[in-house]
Amino acid sequence: MIPGSFFIIAIATFALATACGSWVRKKFSATVQREGESLKTLESAILALLGLLLGFTFAMAVSRFDARRGLAIDEANDIGTLWLRTSLLSDGARNAERALIVRYVHTRIEFLAAGRSRERLAQTARNTAQLQNEIWGIAAQEANQRRDATSGLFVSVLNDCIDVTEKRTAALENTIPTAAWAMLLIIGGIGCGLVAVTFQGKVFGLRLLLPLVLACTLAMIYDIDSPRSGLIRVHQQSMERLLQTVQTP
Repeated sequence: MIPGSFFIIAIATFALATACGSWVRKKFSATVQREGESLKTLESAILALLGLLLGFTFAMAVSRFDARRGLAIDEANDIGTLWLRTSLLSDGARNAERALIVRYVHTRIEFLAAGRSRERLAQTARNTAQLQNEIWGIAAQEANQRRDATSGLFVSVLNDCIDVTEKRTAALENTIPTAAWAMLLIIGGIGCGLVAVTFQGKVFGLRLLLPLVLACTLAMIYDIDSPRSGLIRVHQQSMERLLQTVQTP
């Protein structure tokens, strides 16, 4: 689900809960007046729990976002080091590896630019695996022929480049569970309903302020936790700068 759709679901859920709370207040006004103190206590407890859960959820989303951004920088650094260490190889291997690395950088940029398209993601995964095998094959042949420390340095950083691709894939798949979002919507809806029941103002628009704020907050957290869609995304300046470096003669 894209963050925009989640915002629509959230605002609709909270607005419906507010409308139900207003109906309960009108239908059972005598009971609401009699149990006013108890309802206020329950409302405060639920809103406090909701605020605590929102804080934890926000912290989880931000930590995942920072991890994805850090891994993107790490991968760019590893590929940059791999490019520099091609100078340690023989002429034939160096030229072949550099041509493959240029294609590899394009593929890794496409990995994040593919967005939510399953076809582009699958194609990117296949291209990444194929290029890794080709780069590794040339490096292994060079290492077997030379058997020195310089070729070992190249193989070492190549291994780091291969490892970080799986780390980035796992980081993009590591999102807040759907059950957690459902729980937040349910608790938020109950909180909005209780606020509407105990709300004594005459302006109905004021009752929609809490649903709007909650929906915007949840949508922002959902956006941070959605690496392939939305407004808040991991940028690829490091990889794009690397692409300019490897394409420079």
